[in-house]
Amino acid sequence: MAATTTQTEEHVSLKLLLSEKGDKVLFAEAGKDFVDVLCSFLTMPLGTIARLVEKESSIGPVTVGCLNSLYRSVVDLDEDCMSSHTIKQMLLKPTNFAEDYCNTLELNIEDTPPIFPEQFDQGFVNDVATFVITDDLIIMPNSIDYASFGLLQEFGIENTSSVKEMILKVTIEKVLDLLKCSLLSKSTLTDFFLGKKPSLEVSRFFSYDVEIGGNIQINLKLVIRKSDGKILCAQGEQDFADLLLSFLTIPLGGISRILGEKIYLGSINRFYKSIADLNENKYFISEDAKNRIVDPCIFPLLKLSKQIFPILERRVHEYYWYYSGSSLFVQFSKPGEDKSYAGKFKRINFSNMASHEGYVKGPAMYVATDDLAIAPLSPISALGLLNRLKTPLKDLKEKHVTIGVKESLNILKAALTSTSALTNGLAHLLTEVKEEK
Repeated sequence: MAATTTQTEEHVSLKLLLSEKGDKVLFAEAGKDFVDVLCSFLTMPLGTIARLVEKESSIGPVTVGCLNSLYRSVVDLDEDCMSSHTIKQMLLKPTNFAEDYCNTLELNIEDTPPIFPEQFDQGFVNDVATFVITDDLIIMPNSIDYASFGLLQEFGIENTSSVKEMILKVTIEKVLDLLKCSLLSKSTLTDFFLGKKPSLEVSRFFSYDVEIGGNIQINLKLVIRKSDGKILCAQGEQDFADLLLSFLTIPLGGISRILGEKIYLGSINRFYKSIADLNENKYFISEDAKNRIVDPCIFPLLKLSKQIFPILERRVHEYYWYYSGSSLFVQFSKPGEDKSYAGKFKRINFSNMASHEGYVKGPAMYVATDDLAIAPLSPISALGLLNRLKTPLKDLKEKHVTIGVKESLNILKAALTSTSALTNGLAHLLTEVKEEK
């Protein structure tokens, strides 16, 4: 299962068991190299994922709910709107809090500039463990409890002639395809193997019953189309724009941790739960390695001083900085006894650092469309927006609302599973508007 370097391209081997016709992957067998790559998906901030899914690969770019639209609107935001000259770049290429685990992967698709110049941890899972992976990315250890004839029967395998084996070489381009399939498909390995481009499967939206604390209150003005009850856009101040921009900083595993079974995002939930169920002492290189996947944090330099989702700020790690020549280096562990470092390193307490008052400047007004494209608001820009929406003024209604953590979570959920984040996420606030149609 080890990664192989050839004269053409580096790859990781994956053993597949296919149906007799070769049109369905029943399950796969993999070792550390491949499973580490899968685990890295859960550590990626949504801003990184938004950038990666629009890249060209064998199956082409894909759309994940409103994530693409949100990301592109940040690309288009004038830097004068941002609270500092570095914030925009930090949101577009957010640092992975598990970077020190990911930078040793054999196939690493993240292109965010590294903060850690040196490599420390060797991936996530134990290097001698092997795993069975179902079509929808449930990870099972290759142990006596799973690797049995009973498992074959569960997959409907009655005799050896009804299946066939093959070895798939997974290149870095294929890893990008795998990420795209995992976000959209419930048959990830089959679509990945066949090179099939999945599309967003929009399921019925249910309001989220909030289970985490928080006392945020954000005032909005909703512009609603009376004829169908659709929210065309929402207008708010700095705190509203910061809420939406903060979505780009949340690791994918954090989404599963916050929303659990209440979100249907391809195969991600099943994958996350199966990783969470694995014994950290047997199958991971350390307890911290597992925690970086299933209990991820927003990288400290990206945090807001008033966190919307405090569940993602549990841990504070020790980092160290030191100068080498004219360059500043930051790393996860204390430099060794090398005399060149003597007396030069200092500990960083990230709990006291980089709590941004806001990503955008205030006081100012901002507008977000139903698919979460954000822009500064002015009377002229509002008129241009209405022209683009092609809705007569007599069909519009405005409504003032105040949203909290529950509504914020609903918008986040809807942003990943539909292209109408505001309409779906705030539907419970629109009852009387629909009655006026």
